[in-house]
Amino acid sequence: MVPVSTTVITGFLGSGKTTIISHLIEVEQLQGRQVIFVKNEIGDENIDARLMKDKDVATKELLNGCICCTLVGPFVRAIDELIDQYHPDRIIIEASGVADPAAIALMIDSHPKLHRDGVISIIDVTNFEGYHDLSQTAKNQTKFTDIIVFNKIELADLHTKQVVVGYVRELNDYSPIVESPGGILDPAVAFGLTPTQLCQLDHILDQAGYTSNYAHRNSLPPPSHHLENDGLISFSIKLPAMSQDMLIKFLKSLPGAVYRAKGICYINHKPLLINKVGQRIDLTDVSPSQMPSNKSVLVLIGFRITQYQNKINKLLHQYSHQPQSHPNADD
Repeated sequence: MVPVSTTVITGFLGSGKTTIISHLIEVEQLQGRQVIFVKNEIGDENIDARLMKDKDVATKELLNGCICCTLVGPFVRAIDELIDQYHPDRIIIEASGVADPAAIALMIDSHPKLHRDGVISIIDVTNFEGYHDLSQTAKNQTKFTDIIVFNKIELADLHTKQVVVGYVRELNDYSPIVESPGGILDPAVAFGLTPTQLCQLDHILDQAGYTSNYAHRNSLPPPSHHLENDGLISFSIKLPAMSQDMLIKFLKSLPGAVYRAKGICYINHKPLLINKVGQRIDLTDVSPSQMPSNKSVLVLIGFRITQYQNKINKLLHQYSHQPQSHPNADD
């Protein structure tokens, strides 16, 4: 079976994790995707469960412990049962406020039925006062994350946001920071491309402004509008022929303002599923029978990234014209 794409969402108690997840699930369901929600709480009562009552979503609550330590066994059994029963397209895990995201990520990586899509850390900018009085586990929620989300941003002024950015960058100067006004985080930023979505690849490309007019050139199309409200831009580019090594180098060299990159690249006539979030790159073999076309394309999502059009085109040209590196070649 194809491992299920799994996203971990962390954050302190009261940061607004469940509200953000509720909206993400709603959008995924509108797209016809089956989502499983696993919620972990240290206490014996899930006070946020009412937010999911009307979602018609398969939910598993793991209470009175943490899935990164005391509830590892129940977590694994719950995942196996939920996957066998519901055959989901995606799993969202809301970790407790004291969970170590690194431990959860390793647990996902070791589970044969799961594939780690990303770790997202939620911060309430209105009540965050830095890390000096916080535990190492709390600090790890900022250190070990692919994306940092500033929530309740509409309640904070510019100075407050700048102060919180300073706190975060003391521990993590590499993960992109995005905002979720009103508790809304766009799924295009939160989630990567999954094997089960390949049949919808053309629709995903259409949303990112990819049309037949752009199918044979690398210039950037007009940005899509569904992300623009907060300066987030989505566009797609055609990938030329290149080796896997050069593809990885190209992805690593993308500007930091590119929060996510996802798409398909054919290398030696074999399709690879591409997912890049923050600095983490994941390339997954997929069956040619799953592919709706033979396009090699990449969707880029980030903050005002049209300003990097020339740089991205130059990088694409540079790495598509480099020979594949060899182990004994000089650096």
